[in-house]
Amino acid sequence: MKQVSLSSIIYTIGSAANSAALLIIVPFLINTLNAEEYGAWSIFEVAIFFINMLILAGLEVGLMREYWQQTDETLRARLVGTVVIAVSLLGTIITGFGVLVVLSGVGSDLPGSPLTLILVLAIGWSDACFRLILSVFRIREQPWIFITLSFLQLGGFALLLVGFLYAGFGLIGALTARLLSSVILFFAGLVIGRRFIQWRIDQTAIWRIARYGLPLLPTNIASYILLAADRYVIQYALSLEAVAIYTFAYKIATILDVFVTRPFAMDWAPRRFKIATLPDPEQSYVQILLLYLWVATTFALIVMAITPFIYKLIAPITYWSGIEIVSIILLAYIIYGLSYPLNVGIMLKDRTQDLPIIGAIAAVSCLGLCLWWIPIYGINGAAWATVVSYLVWTGLIAVDSLRIYPIKYPLKIIGGMIGCGILAYGGLWWSNTVWPDVHLEIIGLRVGWVVTIMGGLGIGLWRYVHRKPAAILDHPLNA
Repeated sequence: MKQVSLSSIIYTIGSAANSAALLIIVPFLINTLNAEEYGAWSIFEVAIFFINMLILAGLEVGLMREYWQQTDETLRARLVGTVVIAVSLLGTIITGFGVLVVLSGVGSDLPGSPLTLILVLAIGWSDACFRLILSVFRIREQPWIFITLSFLQLGGFALLLVGFLYAGFGLIGALTARLLSSVILFFAGLVIGRRFIQWRIDQTAIWRIARYGLPLLPTNIASYILLAADRYVIQYALSLEAVAIYTFAYKIATILDVFVTRPFAMDWAPRRFKIATLPDPEQSYVQILLLYLWVATTFALIVMAITPFIYKLIAPITYWSGIEIVSIILLAYIIYGLSYPLNVGIMLKDRTQDLPIIGAIAAVSCLGLCLWWIPIYGINGAAWATVVSYLVWTGLIAVDSLRIYPIKYPLKIIGGMIGCGILAYGGLWWSNTVWPDVHLEIIGLRVGWVVTIMGGLGIGLWRYVHRKPAAILDHPLNA
């Protein structure tokens, strides 16, 4: 148990640190590339994610399921080799087809096309292979190798990025840096993990893995639409400059996801099942929901308070028109994050087949609202479309979970927490109206206001938790 806990901590810290380091690269990009190039980079980022998802096709998840069911190391090594070969071949097919499409003239209006688009296809392929090798080290419970390779890949990308951009290669140089870092670290992973890989294809095993992993693809595609539809619609309805402005605001709001939602989700995945085995699990689920809502809301409000200073510190004036949508995207992240503590029933009762349906409804809502609102309201319409579609996602998950596994959440307390959040936000809005200039003392007052309101709420919440102690919360810091 100690080893499992240590590994979970390493993965969580590594994931957060890795994502945080990627955010550090953003100021360099927006101050080196022009707005059109950074807008294209933003489109390429979400396109790479989609290509990566198609090439992996859930096979890495199937590998995780099948690996330890094999009886000896030889069969396990053959299984890994089978999946690596399958992903490589699938990547060859998808990338080759994509190159033919690009050479036919698709996407020719994007900067640097067709070379930039071919690089995007190659990056999606190499990133998929690299992620698969990282999954092998996760399966083998070797978190330090996982983290080391991840950081080396990021560090190599950052160094190559700076070098290529200072050398004047622009967007093509940035994409080349990402491709080289993925390829180099993929082969490094193959060398380090060579004893875990046997280069033989097990046809029976690959069909078992595919049958398990492929059904996850529709849910992943729905999640991708939720994530990326706004960027694509902004590009075609507005411009690449608008994509750049929107994406930079989105990156600031992502701080909440990196430091709160994602670490919580990684810990919550196994913990919700452990809670179910304890006495009075409902009480623990209630307390964790309340504590997560408080942490996420407080953190989001602090990010809102310091956002003007972030813009003044690192953003060219071109990007300042997007400052007002940061708070909207933060609201969307809070709503989406609540789907994790509210998904108890679906996961405990093995109703994961409901998720593709919920995902499809939310994805259609997102795409429809983006097509409707973005031409009318611009990037503000994209932000509010994200809020509504995330509300559909979380709301349907909550309704379905509560139908399957009823939990009596304290609606009055939740309402009071939301009211405190609105009060704190109102103070930030008022101060921004009265003192629009960005000075450190004003930022300090805004942060102090948030801490005062949400700190008082936190004290009340602490007392509530200790008045009704739960086994899983044997110490308040465990929340």
